Amino acid sequence: MPHPLLIVSIAALAGAILAAAGAWKVRNLSDWPTHEATVTHSEVRLAQAQQHQRERDQQTKRYLAYVALSATVEGVTVTSDNSGFDGVPSFTSHEAAESYLSAYPVGETITVRVSPRDPHVMHLGGSHIPWGRLGLAAFLAFVSFASLGVYVVKS
Repeated sequence: MPHPLLIVSIAALAGAILAAAGAWKVRNLSDWPTHEATVTHSEVRLAQAQQHQRERDQQTKRYLAYVALSATVEGVTVTSDNSGFDGVPSFTSHEAAESYLSAYPVGETITVRVSPRDPHVMHLGGSHIPWGRLGLAAFLAFVSFASLGVYVVKS
């Protein structure tokens, strides 16, 4: 059986690669074409237990801010929502979720970025640097190399 430090090193390296791949995916967001979309529906929903497995009754409830959209992409009307790319924004209070939705009133025309591969995937807002994913990738790479280093020194 492999040494536990080798297992940790390999698992952390795999996690670092997945986090870096997610950051790379977000990098392409600024290249996506922009389209005008109409907000057709918006609502705040209480997150279900399946979406937040670690939450229990004593923990803070999470509120999800859904925005439904309709856009014409290459002559075809496409409907989507804000769950396809980064996921639906999650908030700890109903008021914070409502505040987020106030920027997207029903009937408003907004500019969205549309995935060139799948027009049903739309992103609200501008492109951004995924600092969280980059930090996670760097941390996991550090853990991977550190555990490998400790394994080599102990061997």
